[in-house]
Amino acid sequence: MSAIRIVAWALDFTPNKYIRDLLASQLGEDVVLVGVGPLSKADEVLEAMRDVKAEEVVTAIEDPCEMNRLLEAGVQPLVAVTEEVCTARSLQECGGVDEARDVVLERPDGITVVRVKEFARVVDIMFQLVEPSERHHHEE
Repeated sequence: MSAIRIVAWALDFTPNKYIRDLLASQLGEDVVLVGVGPLSKADEVLEAMRDVKAEEVVTAIEDPCEMNRLLEAGVQPLVAVTEEVCTARSLQECGGVDEARDVVLERPDGITVVRVKEFARVVDIMFQLVEPSERHHHEE
């Protein structure tokens, strides 16, 4: 890996070395992750990418309309495919947590520990996310 790719990290947790290395191996290039905060709108993501000169973005935008806006702008976002390791009131209650790989998400009622398994392009998984007959409506 010789090229370095700048990736905007638009999620609500800080990536660790394991996550950075996993993303680098999947992209086939070394990566610099730049945290831009958890963003939910395409315009916010596009602006953040311009600000940090990112070539890629990892996001968790759930709104298909917003995701479509990113695709129309020529951005093929990546999503982190995770598995839940544990949900508990405290970290001490969780067994099997690998502190080098896992991410602890603090919630109002306790913690959730997740493990990033892989990264996927939204275009590769989008047909699995929404049933063809499902209608999407925005609340104004």
